[in-house]
Amino acid sequence: MSASASFTTLYTFRLDRRQLVRRIRVDITGLASGANTIPHGIMAPNNQAVGQTPKEEIVLLTSNVAVHRTQAADSTNLYYTVDSGTGTTISVYVTA
Repeated sequence: MSASASFTTLYTFRLDRRQLVRRIRVDITGLASGANTIPHGIMAPNNQAVGQTPKEEIVLLTSNVAVHRTQAADSTNLYYTVDSGTGTTISVYVTA
């Protein structure tokens, strides 16, 4: 079973210097025990051909298992390790 993700933009806002920032919820299903690489599919708002690296990640567990971030996200993937429990689901709130 392979992990899959879908994302929803919750809201957008601008910082003091007019930089556009988005808060996005990424729902991840099908996590396996051990390390998982999950393609998040978040694209830059001004260039849909380029992935965007999340600046912050906050995990909301939706299963009763221990999950922790393996490494920081990059422009294409999120990295999480599940201690036990195949088929785990989580929601990750990211700022991009």
